[in-house]
Amino acid sequence: MKLHTKLYLFFAGTVLLPLLVVTVAASIILDRSGAETYQGRIQSGLAASSAIVTEQAHALDASLQGSLQEADTGSLIIGDETRRQATIAYIMRTTGAQGLVLKDPSGKVITRSGVAQGSHPPQIAATVRLAGPGGEWQITAMKPFDADALNKVFSSQGIDWALLESGMVTIGSLAEGAGIQGIPADGFPARNDDTAVAETFTAAIGEERMMAAALPVADTIADPAVTLLAGVPSDTVGAASTRALEAGLLMMLGVAFLAVTLGLFLARNITGPLRKLTSATAAGIEGDLGMDIDVRSRDEIGNLATSFSLMQTSIRSYISELEESRTQMLLALSYAGDILGSTTDRERLIKTTAEAARLATGASGIWVQLFGTDQPGEKAISAATPRGYFSNGSGEEAERLAKDVASGKAAAGEIRSSNSLETVAYPLMHDRKALGAIVAVFDHDHPVEDSRKKILSSLAMQAASAVENVNFGELQRRLAITDPLTGLYNFRYLSNNLDREMSTSQRYGRDLSAAILDLDDFKKVNDTYGHQAGDELLKAVARVLMANVRQADMVTRYGGEEFSVIFPETSKEFALKVSEKLRRGVAGIRLHDYPEVRVTTSIGVASYPEDSEEQTDLLMKADQALYRAKESGKNRCVPYS
Repeated sequence: MKLHTKLYLFFAGTVLLPLLVVTVAASIILDRSGAETYQGRIQSGLAASSAIVTEQAHALDASLQGSLQEADTGSLIIGDETRRQATIAYIMRTTGAQGLVLKDPSGKVITRSGVAQGSHPPQIAATVRLAGPGGEWQITAMKPFDADALNKVFSSQGIDWALLESGMVTIGSLAEGAGIQGIPADGFPARNDDTAVAETFTAAIGEERMMAAALPVADTIADPAVTLLAGVPSDTVGAASTRALEAGLLMMLGVAFLAVTLGLFLARNITGPLRKLTSATAAGIEGDLGMDIDVRSRDEIGNLATSFSLMQTSIRSYISELEESRTQMLLALSYAGDILGSTTDRERLIKTTAEAARLATGASGIWVQLFGTDQPGEKAISAATPRGYFSNGSGEEAERLAKDVASGKAAAGEIRSSNSLETVAYPLMHDRKALGAIVAVFDHDHPVEDSRKKILSSLAMQAASAVENVNFGELQRRLAITDPLTGLYNFRYLSNNLDREMSTSQRYGRDLSAAILDLDDFKKVNDTYGHQAGDELLKAVARVLMANVRQADMVTRYGGEEFSVIFPETSKEFALKVSEKLRRGVAGIRLHDYPEVRVTTSIGVASYPEDSEEQTDLLMKADQALYRAKESGKNRCVPYS
């Protein structure tokens, strides 16, 4: 089958058939679009008007609250009728209310001013409770709904509205006193997720039908209870759907005509240039990369032909470069195994990397820099080859370039020329983090070429992986002996090192003391403030302990909320003094995120050789002293005796 035939079939399958399906689907969708448009307007209008009514009620409530603060509220409850009416007149004047009702704690109306019971039309109401004899008195202020504000909302959308009382129109754009039929028997739909959105239903006013939706106005802000209704005549909705459908069909017919015309034009103008490209591709497969492609079109096919010619030229040049750099690349790869094998010694690793980079690229000098971190054993180190090449300040310059390329101030692979020398650097990146950098210096006999830059980039990647392996191994060793939450040594480390400390004390006849601390009522902190607060408290305790002991002392997390401190060459008397300092420090802890958290600690202290000569027994004696501290009232230091 020829290409142009395939193009015709492809066009029919991917354009005409989907267009037919879209036309049918669009006909259905557009038929509904008029109804959906008005449904959206109705719901939008209800949401906005509901917000206006709520805002009016809040404003009246705030005005009533403020007026009562200034008024003589006592006269409302226990004053004579003259004083009461004067106060009521003042409240109505300051709040703008047109009605006021006062009820005693039993619900009996004491006075009603400006409005009759079951006021018509409905009014916005705000109620405030006052403390008085017999319980709470209620004063309710009422004012008419702002019909103008509601009318602006709905008229801008071309929607009718009304406030309904028992299914009858009281105010709105619909005829006052008209009855609404078709309201759902189970009442109006509830609000969705507490927002003013209600489903539509078909209502009727006499013989006229309409699409409508309604929202009840909370009885706390309306007197009597009313419902807000919005709707559009069904004839108006149907006319909108018909207009949208007709416009959509005309537009899709025009698009179909343009698509068919364009498809025929493209099919005819694609196959010719593609034949020339096919011939050139077949020649390239046979090894002839010099065949010209004469395609003069300025479209994507012409661009493809131009790109194909450029690709042939690039391939010929690249093959030449590959032959030249093949030996150097193989040499660099042979050193990659040595670099990855250097996973236990950072200095050996960077020296191997420097030697591999120089041999593989022929550089005059190589500088490899590893940056230090705050982790133990990860200090900054560097290696240079040949050893004396970076002298007279050039070492500082190489280190500065290494930091610049690692921080992004200098671009990786950017060539810097100075005094007939060319310098290039690549960062040792792992997980978007710069662990170090390789800096290479070339003289005029061995300029920087793309092949040498690729070798340096590859070696930098290998070295970064090896450094990360070293860091990971050391991290695993640290995690095995430290508590991940507090950063203190764990019980395993304590067990392994306490024997050594006691042996040293026995050999030289020196004292050794042990203290065990337990946070008092720590469970209450977790239960009251949550485990996050408990974790923050444990970390704060660890900081206090580390800040108040000597470097030679061993602080460990003994387990849970228990900690231990080993004091080498320390008598029980001095250990008690330090423990008392630790107790005060813990009591003074204040957490920034949990300022209400307070904690105390009980501490037991035992010493070698006074109390015990064995590790397990020494800790047991300190633990027994801790229990005595707990039984004695907590928040104290107790020595073993």
